[in-house]
Amino acid sequence: MIVDNTRLAVLKAIKIIYQKKKNNITASPILSKNIEIGKNSFIANGCSIGEGTKIGHNCTVMDNCKIGNNVCISNNVVLYEDTEIGSNTVIQSGAIVGSDGFGTVLDNGNHLNFPHIGKVIIKDDVWIGSNTTIDRGTIGDTIIGRNSKLDNLIQIAHNVEIGEGCLIAAGVAIAGSTKIGNKVSIGGQVGIVGHLKIGNNVSIGAKSLVTKSFKDNYFISGNPASNHKDRVRRDIALRKLPQLIKNKN
Repeated sequence: MIVDNTRLAVLKAIKIIYQKKKNNITASPILSKNIEIGKNSFIANGCSIGEGTKIGHNCTVMDNCKIGNNVCISNNVVLYEDTEIGSNTVIQSGAIVGSDGFGTVLDNGNHLNFPHIGKVIIKDDVWIGSNTTIDRGTIGDTIIGRNSKLDNLIQIAHNVEIGEGCLIAAGVAIAGSTKIGNKVSIGGQVGIVGHLKIGNNVSIGAKSLVTKSFKDNYFISGNPASNHKDRVRRDIALRKLPQLIKNKN
């Protein structure tokens, strides 16, 4: 099949196929033993919830979600369809997991939202802070690795993959399809652009803007982010520059 706009053609095909899939979810939710569900919380069809899990008040768990054992979900949390939550995970109040990501296709001057049919997969022993948002994948999945801890007010875009044992402070935004390695530490209010690869054991200083990929074992900072020691040397040199110019004159 030959089309003028491949991305637009994929958008239209996905909408037709995915709607049929959603209409086929009819099974009642499967609830294990010792579950606590708060007031005004809703569990949709096709869901399964493991033993010892607690869900707070005013939560929504949409179609076909899978929640492991001993998960603690606080109040006012929304899990969109097909979301998977590993055992011993904590999701704080106001978090949104599995909503559509930010992606558009231009058609005759109009921006059309690209459909997201992937899912969010959160592994075991993860912490998701209050009002953090994690977008579902477009066609692939968004993945949060085991034992990673995410602070409040973080934005994880579609198809992002975060490795195991990562620590991410408040206010971080990671754009789509970026891959974060294992044991990465990210300071507050860091921005990471899309389609990058950040290696294992990388530390990123607060308020940095990461615009390129980095290999393992780096400490980076600044805007744009670079090797921290090199950036400090440049900053020192720049502070000396006015005096050097004055002495020269």
